[in-house]
Amino acid sequence: MHSALQQKPAPAETVISAQPAVVPVRWWTVVLGLVLIVPNNYWVVYMEKVRTGPYPTTISIFANCVFLLVVLLMVNAPLRWWLPRVALNRAELLTVYSMLCLGSALAGLDMIPVLVQMMGHPFQFGNESNGWLNIFGKYLPRELMVTDLDALRGYYQGNDTLYRWEHLRAWLPPVLRWMVFILALLFVMLCLSNLLRKLWVERERLTFPIVILPLQMTDERVPFWRNGLLWAGILLAGGINVLNGLNYMIPSLPAINVKHQDLLPYITQKPWNAIGWTPYSFYPFVIGLGYLLPLDLVFSCWFFYIFWKAELVVSNAMAWDTIPDFPFIREQAFGGYMAILVFLTWTARGYLKAVWQKAWRGTGELSDSGEAMSYRTTLIGLAAGLAFLVGFLWYYGMSPVWAVLAVAIYFALTLAVMRMRAELGPPVHDLHFSGPDHVITRAFGTGALDGRSLAVLNFFYWFNRAYRSHPAPIVIESQRIAGSANASQRRMAVALMLAVLVGGLSSFWAFVHCGYQLGTASKFFQGIWFGNEAYNRLATWIGSPSKPNPQANWAMAIGFGICSLLMFLRLKLLWFPFHPIGFAISGSWSMNLVWLPLFIAWLVKWLVLHYGSLRTYRRLEPFFLGLMLGEFIVGSIWSLLGMLTGLPTYSFWGA
Repeated sequence: MHSALQQKPAPAETVISAQPAVVPVRWWTVVLGLVLIVPNNYWVVYMEKVRTGPYPTTISIFANCVFLLVVLLMVNAPLRWWLPRVALNRAELLTVYSMLCLGSALAGLDMIPVLVQMMGHPFQFGNESNGWLNIFGKYLPRELMVTDLDALRGYYQGNDTLYRWEHLRAWLPPVLRWMVFILALLFVMLCLSNLLRKLWVERERLTFPIVILPLQMTDERVPFWRNGLLWAGILLAGGINVLNGLNYMIPSLPAINVKHQDLLPYITQKPWNAIGWTPYSFYPFVIGLGYLLPLDLVFSCWFFYIFWKAELVVSNAMAWDTIPDFPFIREQAFGGYMAILVFLTWTARGYLKAVWQKAWRGTGELSDSGEAMSYRTTLIGLAAGLAFLVGFLWYYGMSPVWAVLAVAIYFALTLAVMRMRAELGPPVHDLHFSGPDHVITRAFGTGALDGRSLAVLNFFYWFNRAYRSHPAPIVIESQRIAGSANASQRRMAVALMLAVLVGGLSSFWAFVHCGYQLGTASKFFQGIWFGNEAYNRLATWIGSPSKPNPQANWAMAIGFGICSLLMFLRLKLLWFPFHPIGFAISGSWSMNLVWLPLFIAWLVKWLVLHYGSLRTYRRLEPFFLGLMLGEFIVGSIWSLLGMLTGLPTYSFWGA
């Protein structure tokens, strides 16, 4: 696969620094990052679960973290003049930013809050009507759950407090057990990132579009904040958000609607109305980020989105959609991800062989002296981490065969998502219902698994329902950031693992604390939705065992074949415009929200490069970074104002 650098020249910031000196990151700044994670994660949980948005963790680049980086820069500027010893250097600012990103991912809509909703749900809502406890109660891993109905009552109804011993006693043991699992999960991600960093960052020089904005914001070598086009972008996007926020409170004021609206009501005739929900939008930050992406990649995103819609239309016209879930878009996309992983493994075989030789023989030209861990430690840690995860699942009731397969599928998808973010950097990536729990039950049927295995597999729901805030890409992006800032990879790795510990615990705390205050069943937005979804599924799995789905399996194979063909053609034809990652990602739910802004970004970039020059492209880049900054800053301020006042405020981004 051609690297993104071959698709378009990398922005100036993405050139790997050759400076040998390591910029120090003082330990107290790591402590600062840990302290900031706690209120940040509370903010994330409050705006995404208590209120109705915005939903920053469903975007690849987290708006709340960019906003906090702006605040840190504002506080740091006078310190550089008055207290230079206290002021943070660039490496320290970016370390804190990376820690906040990882903490936000854990607190995000698709991570720990989903787990918390699952921990007590069947005991509170199981009744004679749904028969949950009769169907699967004996299979549940109760050591990982909250079973005390007295402790759960206040959590669901509100007007209570977490800080009573009987409540803490009910929550602490399962939370601590899950924290061990989460730490092992993230440690495996860190090991994978450490193995691939040199290949993707230094050899292939992938562009990592998601880190361009924070890197340029903190770069003292370029006059980033004095660029007029940057401020034009900030004022345009920020002004739209100010106007829309005022309109939200005072409807008589004008507004510029950039949020998604559905096209389907205007398409009423068959088979065209088979396209289903098809929103259009004009999100400024998506246009800004799309401008930074490689041209063929952003083209492939919107092109294949239309391709999937065409599949739905043809399926309806031919009456193939009488088969449930046909044309199995999720399964085709999963096959595409697996093809990408196989191809990447094959093309990286020489590098991986060199890693192995360095780790066990100490031979070869490959050096691990600047890495977070030696390659030997990394490989041992990777094997131990994977074994622990399998053992954890086995201990709590899952068959070891299914546990190995589930963990393997999860990390196969994780590697594909990491590569996608490193090379493409799409604004969104969700892969709804495409994880091991979905694939295994489709491919083999639920009848192939015993009840306890299904009950534990159901817990994959909390970190596989959607991959919008997947933490693995953040880990390798943080290592990319450390390289650009000449920071120690080892210290960044330690900071990230500490962020996992504090971020995980603070995510549990924030959700449960707000639950006892307000009531997750009464005041939270979709406070019990995910619990219902997960346990209704488990009841169906056990109560109505299914057989393997041959159509779904064929769809996975077809997706694998199509994506493999695209990769082959890209190798043979340099002009070939279709990127396999675009095929895999465009079938996701979130692409509905951003396909039109990505089309606009592609069109603008194509016109600039076709009729202008690379220099023109570079000169215009700050404007598009400004679109991102303007929307993130004003959108975050509206969110904070809403939290402080208790009033509903404008949400710039809806999940």
